[in-house]
Amino acid sequence: MIRSMTAFARSTALGKGNWSVEIRSLNHRYFEFSAKLPQFLYPVERRIKDLVQSKMRRGKVTLSISQEGAEEADKEFVLDEKAVRYYRSAMKKLRQEFGLEADVSVRDLMALPKIFKIDKPQADPEKIWVDLKKVLNQTLANALKLKETEGRKLAVDVSKRLGFISATVNKVEKRVSGNTEFYFKKLRERLGKILKDSNIDSERVYREAALLAERSDVTEEIVRLKGHLDYFKKRLKDTQEVGRELDFICQEMHREINTLGVKSQVLEVSSQVVFVKKELEKIREQIQNVE
Repeated sequence: MIRSMTAFARSTALGKGNWSVEIRSLNHRYFEFSAKLPQFLYPVERRIKDLVQSKMRRGKVTLSISQEGAEEADKEFVLDEKAVRYYRSAMKKLRQEFGLEADVSVRDLMALPKIFKIDKPQADPEKIWVDLKKVLNQTLANALKLKETEGRKLAVDVSKRLGFISATVNKVEKRVSGNTEFYFKKLRERLGKILKDSNIDSERVYREAALLAERSDVTEEIVRLKGHLDYFKKRLKDTQEVGRELDFICQEMHREINTLGVKSQVLEVSSQVVFVKKELEKIREQIQNVE
């Protein structure tokens, strides 16, 4: 079953890791990826992108990953000796230049800003990836379910329109059946009247009449249209990436029906050609949403 490119999914893993992962996917001709990650995930950013792309082949995908408590976990407060020395030097200068006698106690230093700095140990990317991958896979699975649900809706609508087109093409086929012979007879009769008293080679005239009649034959266009319709219906049930291919088939069907409309000289067929074109445009709009 085809999949839509539009989806939103979110997963949260409590316990070890406390990960929160969000994925948004919108329509796009190609795969475009952007991620909002905490800095400590930068070493595994490429792995994250590769995993997402293995599940989503097309679309504008936005990923957001956060970790509850990540800013506070595993932090250590370390004395900033450089800051202490700076404060001591400044206070010594104050005593010397302004004659201040009071000394500075440890309590005084503790009250000063930036005496302590926060030091966080370097996280192990391999351990991070093991925990994160589970949550990311779950989020991707949720997103794919939504894509498939939306894809089924699209497939139902497209299949209905393909049915309308098939029925119309069958009507056109019946209507134009035998038209080549009919056009040839009409042309021969008209040319016969015009050339009744002329010395023009009648055999050559008949050949030209036959050529003109054959040019109005739309049998090949109808055969190709039916072939495209059958193939389209078959691919619509496929689980692989088919969006670009179906879009191309839509273009081919539009080209065939357009040629048919130009060649056919039947007024009734012209209105049916317009109907098929409208349905093809609606189908193509839907296919733009298919992965």
